[in-house]
Amino acid sequence: MAEQRQVLGDWKQGEAIAQSGRGLTWTDTAGAANGGNCYNCHQISKEEISFGTIGPSLYNYGKIRGVSDPASAAAKPIVEYTWGKIWNAKAYNACSNMPRSGHMGNLTEQQIQHVMALLLDPASPVNK
Repeated sequence: MAEQRQVLGDWKQGEAIAQSGRGLTWTDTAGAANGGNCYNCHQISKEEISFGTIGPSLYNYGKIRGVSDPASAAAKPIVEYTWGKIWNAKAYNACSNMPRSGHMGNLTEQQIQHVMALLLDPASPVNK
């Protein structure tokens, strides 16, 4: 895995990716970036009034896990777990309903970095 400072992107872009349900349907423009559609299954922020409940709430994801500095050695296990879960959820739970976003090419590495920042950056509204 890359150096931890390089794993996190921009949480604002991560929010846009989490909100976007675009991608992989016949009506979507080929070559345009896919979205993560995270709100379809997860609560991510307290401001969101409509979200799915198939997956666990991710509100305060980094805060609950004690991530005050995602680049610190103490945060490394949760950073690695989060990356792995987004990249290939089936590696952690073979029966997971979560898509294997990186493994299947639904999201690019850069998009996953942005979603990681949304979940782990203390400045993100997820952790406020």
